[in-house]
Amino acid sequence: MAVTTPVRWMNSNWRAQMFGGSESKPMMNPPITSSPWPAAFARHRPDCDWCFASCRIRPAGQDPKRFERHASGKAAGALVVDPDGRPRLIRACATVLATGGLGHLFRYTTNGEHATGDGLAMALAIGACAAALEFIQFHPTALKIDADPLPLLTEALRGAGATLVTGRGVPVMSGRHMFGDLAPRDVVARAVWEHAQAGESVLLDATAIFRSTKGTAFPGARALAQCYGIDPAVKALPVTAAAHYHMGGVLVDTAGRTSVPGLWACGEVAYTGLHGANRLASNSLLEAIVCGQGVGKAIAARRSRLRPFVHARDSDTSTVTSIATRWDHMRDRLWQAMGPVRDAGTLESALAATAAERDSLEPGSRILRNRYSLAIEMLTAALTREESRGAHWRADFPQRDAQRDGPRAVYSR
Repeated sequence: MAVTTPVRWMNSNWRAQMFGGSESKPMMNPPITSSPWPAAFARHRPDCDWCFASCRIRPAGQDPKRFERHASGKAAGALVVDPDGRPRLIRACATVLATGGLGHLFRYTTNGEHATGDGLAMALAIGACAAALEFIQFHPTALKIDADPLPLLTEALRGAGATLVTGRGVPVMSGRHMFGDLAPRDVVARAVWEHAQAGESVLLDATAIFRSTKGTAFPGARALAQCYGIDPAVKALPVTAAAHYHMGGVLVDTAGRTSVPGLWACGEVAYTGLHGANRLASNSLLEAIVCGQGVGKAIAARRSRLRPFVHARDSDTSTVTSIATRWDHMRDRLWQAMGPVRDAGTLESALAATAAERDSLEPGSRILRNRYSLAIEMLTAALTREESRGAHWRADFPQRDAQRDGPRAVYSR
């Protein structure tokens, strides 16, 4: 499997179109590592007994609670809950983790309600190695309306001439970057965040676009605005930064193997290193196709089809209501501490509060405990990285630490 220079597909009809954060030529993102595949991949044992995937991790109508691990240390399948609330143990000689991202851990996100990082949290709970947990990309122009998740407004609007302004009409990106409103996504997201933190509303003024023939290129954005009672040809659109994509995840090799024998991962839940410190838009689709196919081929090539035997242990006894109530507070906390701009004081306070709440959970709250543990790992990773790199920005360490370039830039857990 060969991976070459990232390519950006602009839109469905292949028209060349300027995006916010792009130049007239292909653009590379700030790397975490100096090569497409982290050096950590070489540390995986070559003699593990990888087996054929005999089932999906998320059968229709079933939610995984945790992974089961055999006495030998191999992943043995998953404990799920069926639509009637009954726990079921699905044994598998190979379990593929393809559960997506974790954007819904944040108050504002473009990710769906199931993107709560549960797959990553379950993998961490059985000792899987992870990396780059602090690298979360924030989309700068989610439509700020009463919805969860928030719909996003394409950055191509700014490429076509839309501008970001405050409620008082002050240009948001003035003096912040040489490309102004077309600055890289993380730069724009920080600017939007900082104005919002200061109590100012931020608007995307695309009125000139929608009053002209240019507006015909954005039927989706027009329909979206009108759906919420806004005529984009008359009024500017309220926007906010929002959690959009996680560059970190479960550490995998080029075949999708994790550090836990029998457990594989692909897609956003996996850390391949291909997105560096700041994912280039749409490359995640390419990664999912290429790496997902690689996982399937690698598993199918294995000879063993034996399913390990394991006894199901106690299931999760927490209720949906208790999870939703507690996690609602956690989403606010992570948004403030792990948002586009971070600092030691806020991270430390959030870390202490999260650890205390996790320790106070009832024994049966496995899903919630796993989510709290994931949040703790993310906060710890952000606190440990005392520099600014890509989508990770520390107000108290605003410079990139050149001594951490290359393989040393990756903090693995």
